[in-house]
Amino acid sequence: MSYYKTLMFLTLVLAVMSGCSAAKTKTTHILERDIGGEIVHDTVTIRPSGSYEECIELRPGLVFDFEFDTSDYVNFNIHYHAESGMHYPVNNVGVRFGKGTIDPDTFKFHSEEQQNYCLMWDNLNDGPVDVSFRCVLRKKQ
Repeated sequence: MSYYKTLMFLTLVLAVMSGCSAAKTKTTHILERDIGGEIVHDTVTIRPSGSYEECIELRPGLVFDFEFDTSDYVNFNIHYHAESGMHYPVNNVGVRFGKGTIDPDTFKFHSEEQQNYCLMWDNLNDGPVDVSFRCVLRKKQ
């Protein structure tokens, strides 16, 4: 193969590879809601080997309740970033549903300003997975 044909071939391979990796990227939404605000998604479809992330901003004195169900097994976690690294108050492998409450007062943040929790679903299946979820922000009792 000539130099130019090899260069063209490598350029094509890189373009295809970058397109494949882009298909696996997660979608992130940073949401700030009023107390009692509800985040509901009837259906989010996650591509094979892809993930979906929904981040919720919490203020002092607030907690959030969450629940979800999926059309197939996924890995699910709730995480936040702190100065000491990433922390996982919830980390479940191979689940189809989940439910709970997150209270930021039970975890240490590196600053008062950073109080974002991210719910994340990873699809490890060969086909797409549908996720339905609901989160409610409320005052701590």
